[in-house]
Amino acid sequence: MELVTMLGMPGEALRVARDDWRESLTDVVRQAFALHFERNGFYRAQCDAAGLAPSDIRAWADLQRIPLLPVSMFKQAGAHVLMTCGLEDVEIEIRSTGTSGVPSVARRDSTTVTRASVGIFGGYRDFFGISQGAGLFLCPSTAEVPEMGMVKIFNLLTGMLDDHRYIVREYSFDPEEALAQLRSWEGRMTRHLIGPPFIIARFLKYLELEDIPLTLDPDSLIIMLGGWKQYTGNSISRDDFNEKAQRMLGIDRTRIRDMYGMIESNMLAIECEHQRKHVPPWCYISIRDVTDASVELEPGKTGGIAILDALNTAYPGFLLSDDVGEVDEGDCPCGRTGQTVKFRRRRQGAELGCCAVSIEKYIDSREVVSECELADA
Repeated sequence: MELVTMLGMPGEALRVARDDWRESLTDVVRQAFALHFERNGFYRAQCDAAGLAPSDIRAWADLQRIPLLPVSMFKQAGAHVLMTCGLEDVEIEIRSTGTSGVPSVARRDSTTVTRASVGIFGGYRDFFGISQGAGLFLCPSTAEVPEMGMVKIFNLLTGMLDDHRYIVREYSFDPEEALAQLRSWEGRMTRHLIGPPFIIARFLKYLELEDIPLTLDPDSLIIMLGGWKQYTGNSISRDDFNEKAQRMLGIDRTRIRDMYGMIESNMLAIECEHQRKHVPPWCYISIRDVTDASVELEPGKTGGIAILDALNTAYPGFLLSDDVGEVDEGDCPCGRTGQTVKFRRRRQGAELGCCAVSIEKYIDSREVVSECELADA
């Protein structure tokens, strides 16, 4: 299956026979590898040092040999050396700032932006089936934070909805406004909640503490991205979250969907109704030994998450992340094949960094200031 077919029909590409999936994925990753090998001097040097050329990628087992770029390189001042395209061809810059305050900057050219947008949009259609309804976005808008990757990913959902509202403005979240907006759509549109887990968890806590009844619609979805660990180091329990969402909103756990990705990659793994995150058909996730990244671990083993992304033409999309987890290549009850990925934690010593963490930290700082001002008054 060609890359353009994968992008146009990701649902079909995720349901092919396993041997066909492996063959197609090997082909598209090899083609992407060849492009960067030929056009990127910095990356070519890494390949030459490893003694690897595109002709050496003959089969599925050879994918693990492709040199990886640590995502920490995107925080460095000289990150422009990573680029395959010229800086004049960069269309957008996506940023994410973690606990260190140093931004990770990922630049994309027009081809990459087009491919990623089409692929993510198709993934949304396949997994969520949304074509109408209203979305309450518990996050800032792209107008407020145009460089934030998580918000751009969420924003693609607006094209599938009849109406939508962004509730977080100037990094301030008002749960009463969120409740009023949801009630204004009641009986007229199917209502969906979209945002990072920590803000949706705050909204659920507000409903619980105020003992406010709110039942969403039979086809409502909760769609999340941003991770379950807070900037304080505490983690939100997924099981507790599911239980509270069912209790406070009347929504079935099969309608609660999380996603996994990172701003440096075009890989967005979306959960199916069985809450398994499916890797898109143009990406391969390779689990690496945390003490020796050159060693690939077999499916089911926990290790560092490496991503081989065939979409990127701006820079090599072959990345070694700071995340730890595992992949499963077994069949999913939803009928999709390929890989599913499970994030476990950040690598020891890695900063806690993502868009959601930045938003939460800033919201908390504003709430503390507000409370102090009220106390002084």
